[in-house]
Amino acid sequence: MDYFEQLKKIFEGQDAYLFEPKEKHKITTTNDRLIESFQQITEFVQKNNRLPNKDSDDLKEAVLGTRLGSIRIDKDKIKTLTKYDELGLLELDKVPESLEELFISDTDLFNNDGIFDVYSLPNKGRTEKNIGDIAERIKVREFEKYKKMFIEKQNGLKLGNYKLTRFTTVTELKLHNFYITDGIMCYIDEIGQQKKVFGRQKERLRVIFENGTESNIYLRSLSSQLYKDGYIVDENINNIKDNDIAVGYIYILKSLSSDPAVTTIKDLYKIGVTTDTVESRIKNAENNPTYLMAPVKTVAIYKLTGEYRPVKVESLVHRFFADAKVDLEIIDNFGRIYIPDEWYSAPIEAIEEMVDKIGDKSIINFYYESKTQQIKEMSKNE
Repeated sequence: MDYFEQLKKIFEGQDAYLFEPKEKHKITTTNDRLIESFQQITEFVQKNNRLPNKDSDDLKEAVLGTRLGSIRIDKDKIKTLTKYDELGLLELDKVPESLEELFISDTDLFNNDGIFDVYSLPNKGRTEKNIGDIAERIKVREFEKYKKMFIEKQNGLKLGNYKLTRFTTVTELKLHNFYITDGIMCYIDEIGQQKKVFGRQKERLRVIFENGTESNIYLRSLSSQLYKDGYIVDENINNIKDNDIAVGYIYILKSLSSDPAVTTIKDLYKIGVTTDTVESRIKNAENNPTYLMAPVKTVAIYKLTGEYRPVKVESLVHRFFADAKVDLEIIDNFGRIYIPDEWYSAPIEAIEEMVDKIGDKSIINFYYESKTQQIKEMSKNE
């Protein structure tokens, strides 16, 4: 038997399969895996008529929710997946670049016509996309009491009684506060008990939306949404009505002392915070070393209401103007040396801006620099 016959016998024998060429497997690229994972997200939305929740107790859903979130913030991934996005999951609304843009934008925020018509909500698209990874929304029963609250807040924003403050930290999520996410106002009606989910403590909220729906979203999920484009509906400290209940006052005083040690100090003001009335506080100022043993002129008084805690506000004022603090030695009526507190050398414009920053709660990010007479932003290391 020649070699050819021998080889033929081997190739046609029972071990012939060993010589069959193996099928070449297609190499899976990064884009292939990305497309496949996005298709899984699409299938989930089609099946459940909602977006996957990254905080879901179902681990598979949580993975899909996290994956969708990471895709939405990556321009390259969005570019790759756009042609596969049959449900519009990647079409995010433009975030307002300023408060002015938000006020003039075509949103439901300042329009009472039809904003409470739940039946006009689309099944997919803007509303579904806006809720991101929150839990399913349902219609609110007995919505009328909440509707009145939303209208009051909207009107207050128009009149300047409230102002919009950019959301910056999860600690700003509080019971009975109002927020704006993607142009829609919402209200935290309840905060549930914490429970462990995959080793992390989480709590659900009952959040009421101005369009008549509610959600039992996780606190962290709402916080994540507000980080992107959220605002807090805050009281405007410079436009509080006289009949609002005061918890304290910020007061600015100017000394009427004739002492050269006082009169030679440029832009000398006392900035204080009190829970008493300012009138009773400065009574007999000429006999009180706190007020430099001289009468004082009230320059301005700002009422603190709501969640403003006078002690905390006072500490923020001290920190903000620490560089401008003036140390004076005053001799009281008994001949004792006294060093009064809360006197600062700073232009009134800087003081007024400080009050504005208390009003919008951004004061924690700024301080006054005496050398340049400018308000500076705190660095991340400070």
